[in-house]
Parts: sequence; structure tokens; C-alpha cells
Amino acid sequence: MQAQNASSPAPRPFADLIDGASDFGPLPPKANPMSGVYMGREIVMTQLWTGHSFLASTRDMIVTPNILHFGMVEPHNSRLLVSLIRPGDVVVDVGANTGFYSVLGAWRAQPGGQLWAFEPNPTAYALMSDNLHNNGFGGIARRHRIALSNRQGEAMLRVFPGYEATSTIRDISSAFVEHTERETGRASHEVAVPVDTLDAVMHGCPGIDFMKMDAEGHEPEIIDGAREILARSKNLKMLMEFVPPILDAEKARAMLRTLRELGLIIYRLDTDANLTRYDDDDALMAIDFSDLVVVRP
Repeated sequence: MQAQNASSPAPRPFADLIDGASDFGPLPPKANPMSGVYMGREIVMTQLWTGHSFLASTRDMIVTPNILHFGMVEPHNSRLLVSLIRPGDVVVDVGANTGFYSVLGAWRAQPGGQLWAFEPNPTAYALMSDNLHNNGFGGIARRHRIALSNRQGEAMLRVFPGYEATSTIRDISSAFVEHTERETGRASHEVAVPVDTLDAVMHGCPGIDFMKMDAEGHEPEIIDGAREILARSKNLKMLMEFVPPILDAEKARAMLRTLRELGLIIYRLDTDANLTRYDDDDALMAIDFSDLVVVRP
């Protein structure tokens, strides 16, 4: 369901709305689609559209097909990321999965930048770490095999084999698990993972320049545990998924309020890489899925 946002202007190119942004332009697909070398252990090595090498799981049905064919996932999100990150930036990838956005972020932040990558799934984390090392970014990438939240301790990560990008520590019903297992044809399982807050992990960092977050419905808790680092991030630009149907409505609204209280502007990104400003939380809550771009003016 798409809601009209009567108080908002028409979509505009993001480079017109974000200070200092320069549009990279539409991303070209890689020159050799469907190419790859099987490395054994259900891993294939292929290339991204940038020419960087990339290890991917042959079991994966979400990321790997797109990486093999196009050398990228989510072209509009990728275009925004490579356009907004500058040399020297501090880049944070929350829910890094196997590292596609981590590699792009580390590449664009050089020279002089930092990458902080967070991924709780042990299998995805190993591939993410290898992909950063293989492309020469191991020295500037701070990798953390943890789930971020608003507390410290441990949580159970629900993993859906073949669809690991949908793994989550949010509370989900047995009906949701059964439905997903039936749809994917694969049994899921749980893995105990460490949990921490972004404020605690990045307590010594002056601020974040660009942050990408995809936590499968746990975004409100992550924002709640990142208030301090976000407040002191004077050049913050954040790309995040917002899916109200899988979120607790009260938590989702509290997250939007927190972002606004931090002085941030909320935009919705469309597939043409245009932005529409949303000042009405009800309008955002009425949309089933959004890629939000949150910036400090």
C-alpha cells in the first residue's frame, strides 16, 4: 500500500537535497555476467561491478544470484552509497551479511577512511571478512561478529538457510517461522550470538559519516542503543530499511521520533534514486516497505 504524503514535495534527485552530494549516476552492470569460479565448500568467487572480487555462497537465493548476474544488489541503494561516501569518511555497515556494501563503503572511503562492519551470522561474517581482506581493506575494516541492539548480552539469531539475509534476532511468532520454512522449503535454526549497543562499541569514535542498516525489523532497538553516537555525528547520512508490517508499531513510531529529536531529516528513496521528504510519521507508517535516507541538515 502506497500512501500519499500531501505535505511533501515531489521526489527530487538526492544530489539536489543532500549537501555536498554528487550523483555517481546509474551503476553499470559487470562486463562478464554469470561468471565465477567454484572454490569448493559451497562458495563461488565472482566479481562486482567495480571489479572487486567477491566470495558468495552457492546456497544463497537472495544476494548471490544478483551478484553473479549484475555484480551488485539493490542498484538504487548502491548508487546512493557510492555517491555519498567520501575519502576519509567513517562508514558503518549494520547487518553486513557477506559484505557487498562493506566492500563498496571501504572502497569509497579510501584513502583515510574507516569501515565498521557488524554481522552476527557466523557463516555470513566469515565471507564478509574474507571479502574485505581479499580486496585489501582488512587494515581499515573493524569487523564485529555481534548483533546490535539497545542492550548487552546474548540473543538467539533465527537463521533461514538459503535466505540468510533475512536472519533476525527480533521476536517472531512460530506461525511466521512455519510460514517462511514452508515458502523456502528449508528448515530454520537458531544460533546464540553476542549482543551489544553501537554506543558501547563506538564510544571512542568522534562520529559517523555514512551508515547503512538492514537488521530485518530490529532497527528500532539499534537506534535506541545508538543515540549518543548519532547525536555527535555532525555529518551523518544513513540508509536504512523500514518495514512497518514486521515492526511493533509503538517501537517504530518511537524510532521515528528519536530520529527527528536528534535533528535529522527523513527521506524516502525510490528506485530511480530520487528522494521524497516525509515529515508525517503516519504517512511513512502506511507504506509497507521503504528505504529511508536519514540526514543531518
